[in-house]
Order: sequence, then C-alpha cells, then structure tokens
Amino acid sequence: MVNQSEHGVQRVVHHKDYYIRGGDMTVLVENHLYRVHSYFFERESLFFRQKLTGSANDGDERLGSSDLNAYTLDDVKSEDFARFLWVFYNPKYSLYDAPLEVWLSILHLANRWSFISVKDLTIRELERLEIEPVDKISIYHEYSINRAFLVPSYIAVCTRDKPLSFVEGSKLGMETVLRIADARERARQRAAESGIRSPTYEDFDEMEMESMVREVFGVGSRPASPITNGANGNGINGFSTTGQNGSSAARARSASPEPPKGIAHNAKMGSISSRLQDTAANAPPVNGAGAGAPKPPGPPPKPSVTTQAAPKIPPPAPDANAANVPTPASGATDPNKNGGTDGGSKGSFSSFWS
Repeated sequence: MVNQSEHGVQRVVHHKDYYIRGGDMTVLVENHLYRVHSYFFERESLFFRQKLTGSANDGDERLGSSDLNAYTLDDVKSEDFARFLWVFYNPKYSLYDAPLEVWLSILHLANRWSFISVKDLTIRELERLEIEPVDKISIYHEYSINRAFLVPSYIAVCTRDKPLSFVEGSKLGMETVLRIADARERARQRAAESGIRSPTYEDFDEMEMESMVREVFGVGSRPASPITNGANGNGINGFSTTGQNGSSAARARSASPEPPKGIAHNAKMGSISSRLQDTAANAPPVNGAGAGAPKPPGPPPKPSVTTQAAPKIPPPAPDANAANVPTPASGATDPNKNGGTDGGSKGSFSSFWS
C-alpha cells in the first residue's frame, strides 16, 4: 500500500514482492524501492552494464548500493517494472502464463533497455496468444520484430471482406495501409484475369496469395524451424530434400556430366565380373560336366593364335569306350552342329570330333 503524508506527497516504501534482502542493487521507481540482483541486469543489458559500471568514481559509493543511493528510473511505471522483474523471479521457472497486456509491458522495457533475450522470450509468448491481425501488425512494427511472423496477419487483413477503418489505418500507418490496398487490388485483378466475374477472396489460391503478400510487403522466407532440418530429412512444407530413397541424389547424378567416382568404380567392377562369368561359362566341359542345353548362338569368335595353331596338331583317335566323352542330353540340340557359334575354345575343340 502507498502511504500519503498530510500534504498529499507519497512516501517511499519497499515493494511488497521485489525488495529482496539478498539483492545488491536498489532501484527507485515512482514511490517504490526495489532491491534486486544486479547480475541479471549486467548480464542481459548493455544499457545497464554501462550505467552500473560507470556510475561510481574512485572512492565514491556505487549507484544503487543502498536505499539512500538508489538508482532512479524515470518515465517507468512501478507496475510495469514489477512485471519485467517477474521474468527473472518467476516462481514457476520456465512456465510463463500472462495476458497480452503484461507481455506488452515487458516487451516495451526489454526493447528500451536492449534486453535481447527477454525480447525473444516475449516474442515467443506473443506467438502463442490469439491477437487480432491489425493489432499484431501494429505491435510488431512498433518494436521492429521480424515481419516474417506477420505473413498470416497480412493475409488475413488483405483477404477480409470489409476494408480498413479509420482507427485501424491510424494504428498501421500510411505505408502499411498503402501496401494492404496494393495487395487487395492485385488479388482482384488476378481473379478478373482468370475469368471470375464476381470474385471473393475465398476464390484465391492460398499459395499464390502468400507469395503475393510476401512480394508486396518485402518479406523473406519463414523464420528458421528445428523441424525443417530434422532427423527425418524432410524439407519445408513436408517435401523431402534428402529423402531416404535417394531420389533427389539420383536426379542430381543424372544431371551431372560425369558420374561420381564411386559409381564409375562399381560399373567397372561389374563389367570385369561379367567378362569373368562369360569366360567360365564358355570353358570346355571336364569329365562329362556341362553337357546340358547349349548356350544361345552368339557372334563367331575372332581368330586367334591359339585357334590357328590348333589344326596343325593331329587329333587323337576316337575311343568309343572313353567315359568322359560328352553325350548330348535327350531332346537337346547337339552343340557341335551349330558350327561352333557358342564362341570360345569350345567350338574349335569339338570340331575335331565331327
């Protein structure tokens, strides 16, 4: 309670909540004395860091060190300063639950004294509240908050049926009013070009409207989000940028003039493996093995030193009792009758038995 003297002058009293016995800095706001910890002010604010460290000369008492030497804050209401201190002395730790009026008081002082972290906290809490689009645009413009947060509010104002009132225009300012009028006119023009005679704003595509609003108000991309670069590899709006199936990487490889080294190496090894398999398949049968169906006819083999020198060696006499003479399977075509078209040394070797 504020006590008054006989002459109507308010007497200075300790604040009921924020005159902390363990504090080291006394602040006078209106008729209330606050005893708080200077650590928060020196850590968070360059403004207070300069004020508190440069306030005392050699041998002089530091400003704010006692009630008789309190640091006075002018043009600040005691109620607003108490709301601001609530950020640091909140008994619920990180749980903040307050109406819009309280957050606006905190935002005003945080912006005035350059409390960057407190301002960020205020923006986070404002984004959780339901604020009228015109009021939100006015607040964010006044305190120079990133306009990317205002895209939904811009769209809501540009697509509503009724125009801006005089009071709303006074809140927003001339520049914002002109930009809103420009966006609304562009939307109607596009609707007329598409053949709609009596368009409503419900006829406009949401993505096109957002793109146009960003262009008119000069707003860039959305503020960064942890979901964008999450572990699932999904990009903005749910579209995959990396993808678990590697489809984007495959398209990038197909557009590249030269394949990556890993792909070229795999292709080379696959070609060598296929040649080794062809060589093994065309090898002559050993001890009656491989006497099954013949291979599909291929191109005739090129003459080599081995195939030219083979006829000079006299062939051995056929032995009818030999157990390792290959016998064609029943119902299969004799591989020796295709003129050795299956290639390799198998054709030349069987020609001696024809």
